[in-house]
Amino acid sequence: MSETPESIRRVPGSRRVRTAPAPGSDPSPQAGMAAVRAAEDSDAGWGGKPAQTSGDSGNDARMRADVPPHWGTHTR
Repeated sequence: MSETPESIRRVPGSRRVRTAPAPGSDPSPQAGMAAVRAAEDSDAGWGGKPAQTSGDSGNDARMRADVPPHWGTHTR
């Protein structure tokens, strides 16, 4: 448990409290529909082109095609 007191603000009519944001974080949400990527985000994490591997093994194609049944047919 933290020994430093944290500022807690009670919100009338609500069961939740509001605490101070973590140091270095942005407490306000992004405006608009376009997401602004953080510095640590990568293209592969957003569905971009994945990193090149040293070589495809025979198992790679099977792993790419192995999807849950509720996804339907999956082609790459």
